[in-house]
Amino acid sequence: MKTKSPISIIDVAKHAGLSPATVSRVLNKSGYFSFETQQKVEEAVIQLGYSPNWMARGLKGMPSRLIGLIIPDITNVFYTSLANSILEILRKSNEELILCITDEDPEKDLAYLKILEQKRVDGILYTHPAEGNNSAYVRRLAKNGLPIVEVNRQREIDLLDAVLADNYRAVKQVIHHLFGLGHRRIAMISGSVNISTGSERLAGYQSSFSEAGIVPEPDLIKIGSFSRQYGEQAAIELLDMPNPPTAIFAGSNRIALGLLNILGQRKIRIPDDISVVAFDDTEWMPVWDPPISAVDIAINEMSQLAVDLLHHRITQTESTPKPTTYHLGTSLIIRESSRAIPSLTALK
Repeated sequence: MKTKSPISIIDVAKHAGLSPATVSRVLNKSGYFSFETQQKVEEAVIQLGYSPNWMARGLKGMPSRLIGLIIPDITNVFYTSLANSILEILRKSNEELILCITDEDPEKDLAYLKILEQKRVDGILYTHPAEGNNSAYVRRLAKNGLPIVEVNRQREIDLLDAVLADNYRAVKQVIHHLFGLGHRRIAMISGSVNISTGSERLAGYQSSFSEAGIVPEPDLIKIGSFSRQYGEQAAIELLDMPNPPTAIFAGSNRIALGLLNILGQRKIRIPDDISVVAFDDTEWMPVWDPPISAVDIAINEMSQLAVDLLHHRITQTESTPKPTTYHLGTSLIIRESSRAIPSLTALK
């Protein structure tokens, strides 16, 4: 059975009723062409599902020196730091960054993927949104030769390189730290398990209890979103339990903010009444009263490795290597918010 040949620029030209040279000018945004001609080419590209082969384009010595970065939330300090770090790295190699912020919206995500495709970026550093799934489009881009590296969240395990924090081991370290302080009623507030960060952090929590021969109470596990609002909601539910937890692990810096806000409102003292540990150490945690124990992610290392992997894919001239996933080690910074379990007085 004959396999269908990929769509070529000649197919686009025939479909649009134009010469291949004219189509090339439009696609590469070089030379003169009318608005009407541009529309014809764009319509043909969409109808045929044509994508240029980025790898071949790079081999011809025509890199755009543009790198796309798609992230879900610029108001999250983690992603702000990640974007700044990547920007500095690319600046040293005289590359420009096109920053795309999806606000966790799959429609924005798809729109940005299309924009980066149209702009002929050399590659994309990609964090998919928590909701929705544009996997089919991402996979089409990658299979057409556009280098894409997943950062912080992973979905395309069999196709794309990924650079992630070792969420599983990080959470195990947190729980073992709290076990060592005598805590057993340890609650966890975390984000959706539909994304790798959420599922891996939950797995680390559950594995720690399993290894200790302890069955965690289901009501101590709160799974929602990595937001301040959910941190507040989950904190209220936990503190209203007849037998509240003696320690709470906040699965992100924004969840931690929500949790701390509710603890403050209820005049619950840290660590006298309850211990708190957070994921994603940020600049406010060491200066909080008391300073918050937290998992630190090496953001600069994550950024550098992601860019290095992308550059390797862009310049790859022979056989395409299998995708690689890197789990970067984290560190637990122990501060004053976690201490040995106090007397088991019910929180009010």
